[in-house]
Amino acid sequence: MGPDERTTTVGAAPSDAGGVGGEDALPAYRVGRERAIPGTVGLALGGLAGSNAFGAGVLQAARDLGVRPLLISCTSGQLGWVDEYLQAGEGAPSLREPLREMIKQAERTGIRDLDATLLGLLGVPGAVRPARWQYPRDAIRNYLQAWLAIATGWPKVSLVEQSMQIAPGRMLVPDFPDVFYEGMADRFNGSDVAIVFNSYHPAAGLEHVHLNPAALDLYERRTGRRKDYEPGTESRHRPQTLYQAITARAIRDGLWLYEYGFDKAPGFLDGAYFRQMMLAELWPATDIVAVRPLAHAWTGAELPTSFAAIQDLKNQVFFDGSYAGERGQIALINALLASGELSSASYHRIVLHEIELQERRGLLDYVFENEHVFDDGLAQGKRVLGAFQASAAR
Repeated sequence: MGPDERTTTVGAAPSDAGGVGGEDALPAYRVGRERAIPGTVGLALGGLAGSNAFGAGVLQAARDLGVRPLLISCTSGQLGWVDEYLQAGEGAPSLREPLREMIKQAERTGIRDLDATLLGLLGVPGAVRPARWQYPRDAIRNYLQAWLAIATGWPKVSLVEQSMQIAPGRMLVPDFPDVFYEGMADRFNGSDVAIVFNSYHPAAGLEHVHLNPAALDLYERRTGRRKDYEPGTESRHRPQTLYQAITARAIRDGLWLYEYGFDKAPGFLDGAYFRQMMLAELWPATDIVAVRPLAHAWTGAELPTSFAAIQDLKNQVFFDGSYAGERGQIALINALLASGELSSASYHRIVLHEIELQERRGLLDYVFENEHVFDDGLAQGKRVLGAFQASAAR
């Protein structure tokens, strides 16, 4: 095991806080004797711009080894890579090929500063474009709103604060055609692999967890409570989380960046901003492979001193905090099982295998994917998933 892979027994998840006994009850595993039951591996793929190739590498490892996960949870850009994975049948090209095409579109000249400038001016055709026409309109709207606030509230209203409200938040416009969202939704819904992803509604303070039919069927088989997962139903163990179906609009919501702004209702956001790693939904699996596109600690000799680096640190701390909450819930159930305070007839232990990107990537790395990040995910994925195969064969 390398330094960038952590296999721990922190995890045991409840059968959605309920669970069933009988033949569906799963045994607890001892520390040091973790074994994956075939078909009960869950992949949790965290999305992060510029490092999504890491999850793509793990998906390629699963494909190369013939490992078919029971469930996949994904956020942000990982939706696209899961879609590519589902389309990659026998004889299909490696996921490395669409990655190379993506890199080619972004790195037009090979000069980082020039490529970043061209992306800012031109975007990526068919994916994203700069808000050229929307920006001046938004600026005029914000300007009028700022002066209205000053005219009606001065001197209690800060001129400095209102001047800062003028710059538009919408910098980009999504340029994906409708068929992109519709096709992805159709493929997710037609898959026999349970797939879940999330989006977030900030105005309502609600997370939406979107389930494909395979996920809905799996939860019903394990709990006997299909109605608890029907669209519009609040989660029994995650307040302010609603289960929803997968639609083209849901795909669009799950990919909506802050930089797209909120010009139209209802105003959803990419779910990774709220919960980058979705572990709780993978409770039917006995083993979860958590694929994190960043390290769990700030790598480097010193903490940052520049403004740009501190923004990177903010992102890492935020993502680490939301992930630690998910991880801690699994650890708690595992500890209660070990102490006998929870019954293995209703709960089962989960082994959490954590693989993560060790390198610290800079500000522009949120824009540019890199093939060596894919290779890192591929190598770690083969090591972890290969262990599943070996243990199942014994």
